[in-house]
Amino acid sequence: MKSHDAISKPIFPNDTSSALCTTLAILLASIGLALLAGCSLRPAVPSSIRTAPTPESGENGIAAIIEGRVITLSEVHERMKDGFFEAFFRQPEARQFELYEATIRDLVKKYIVEKEAEKQGKTSKELLDEIANTVSEPRLEEVDDWYAKNQRRLRGAKLEDVRSAITLLIEKERQAKALKDFLDPKLEALSWRLVLDPPRQEFEATRLVRGSANAAVTIVTFSDYQCPFCIRVEPMLTEVLERFPDQVRLAHRHFPLDKVHAFARPAAEASMCAEEQGKFWEYHDGIFARHGKLGDDAFAKIAAEVGLDTDEFDRCVEERRYQDFVDADYAAGLGAGVTGTPSFFLNGITLKGIRDADAL
Repeated sequence: MKSHDAISKPIFPNDTSSALCTTLAILLASIGLALLAGCSLRPAVPSSIRTAPTPESGENGIAAIIEGRVITLSEVHERMKDGFFEAFFRQPEARQFELYEATIRDLVKKYIVEKEAEKQGKTSKELLDEIANTVSEPRLEEVDDWYAKNQRRLRGAKLEDVRSAITLLIEKERQAKALKDFLDPKLEALSWRLVLDPPRQEFEATRLVRGSANAAVTIVTFSDYQCPFCIRVEPMLTEVLERFPDQVRLAHRHFPLDKVHAFARPAAEASMCAEEQGKFWEYHDGIFARHGKLGDDAFAKIAAEVGLDTDEFDRCVEERRYQDFVDADYAAGLGAGVTGTPSFFLNGITLKGIRDADAL
């Protein structure tokens, strides 16, 4: 079985996100750039751990002395390790699995590099350096172009102050791509499988399902009708259903983000009023076709467009008949660890980072 990393976030040395975050963090911190959390620094080991301090006694490996009692650096490491594991096991199961999976995929890539280095009679470091050295040095016009396109990120910094940092950033991006180009075909050819089982969420069946009732795969989506990312993935979900009409079914769950999308909850309740007349999916598609541009008059217009009994629809909306239904969906999402939209569960397994139908 071949396993691909289209939806994972590997932390293998020189991976693109790591290179970007690391370079910006180190080289552009002086101009106050706000960086994404979760960046890892190659080789992800603090210098204070790699090199033991030299205490006054001249004995290596001593971290502190408390009333004559020596605390060694090894003891500090063990204490830190305990703390890291305690923090890890406080994470939700799905997050733990993400970290396990990312680390396993890093080990797979490490295996590939070590195997190829051995074949070529080199060390892993020599091979990685050789790959990094294949990239060309950024030209002045490329640096100028990057600077012009990233003014907001640079917050008014002058070009002469950040030119060297941008040059190194572009170089690191190219090195990361070179490593990816080296690894991808070898990952494709490698025979391996992930044995670790991901956690699964158990959801009660709802009536908001389209696709074959006998499908082997159910994709549950927690969605918000004004969420731009939800709007973007709807065509992807439709494509998946068209490509696998007998194998896949889609289940919609409401997860309106009231604090940021004023019409998401009214849209969800209105869609259920359409479901009452047997036209949920037509109404659902009609909402998304407006690309988040909703207002008080939008729901009645969509109802007329899809051929609903508008008088009955208006009564349903005014009475808020499906407020409890939407609330129950939202509560189910919270219970499953949903914090944003869209959130996907494939046969109960959390999916993140889906970019297109092929990845899904």
